[in-house]
Amino acid sequence: MTDTTTKPQERETILSIRDLEVSAPDGTVIVDGVSLELAKGEILGLIGESGAGKSTIGLASMGYGRGGCAITGGTVELLGTNLMQSPRRVREEIRAVRIAYVAQSAAAAFNPAITLADQIIEAPLMHGIMSRSEARDWMLYLFKVLQLPDPDTFGGRYPHQVSGGQLQRAMVAMAMACKPDILVLDEPTTALDVTTQIEVLALLRDLIRREGTAALYITHDLAVIAQIANRLIV
Repeated sequence: MTDTTTKPQERETILSIRDLEVSAPDGTVIVDGVSLELAKGEILGLIGESGAGKSTIGLASMGYGRGGCAITGGTVELLGTNLMQSPRRVREEIRAVRIAYVAQSAAAAFNPAITLADQIIEAPLMHGIMSRSEARDWMLYLFKVLQLPDPDTFGGRYPHQVSGGQLQRAMVAMAMACKPDILVLDEPTTALDVTTQIEVLALLRDLIRREGTAALYITHDLAVIAQIANRLIV
């Protein structure tokens, strides 16, 4: 893995991955010896070809291995907590509150039978971070920043009642619901047309800068990463 730039030394490192190794259920090593650092307020681009292990690294940054994969070596330190030495309860709490994941498919991220608002405010209510009124006010603020139509009523819609670009922005709002320190953005605009992709990227960049959130942006597209990242790892 190649880091193409130098991380600003004056920034606080909030995610540190050292010599990461992730193995498949049959013991095959699929990620080997990966190291990276993410600074507070930084957007770090992680780019590579399909199948290179980008999404696996992104999930590992949350202390998670999907599909039976397991982190079998190295360290993942998030906001001073070594996730590899933390009990499952701590890892789950951190994943819900301090670091959030935005996937490629917004449609798969939402329950079609529940309104967008109820799904977006669920996490801050469940973890006792905000009252219902505070969570709703924060959601409406995010809707406005993300330029969703009719912010006051948008949350009353169901996932199938909005466009793909709007649903993708709603998924960003859901990820930001607990005011996380880090967003893991796993090719969040891949399913969108080019015009909508540009709009969503600009809104993402502005929201991240406005809130001081750090982000790990995963993609295979250099043109996309050039629009949003401060630094790039290949």
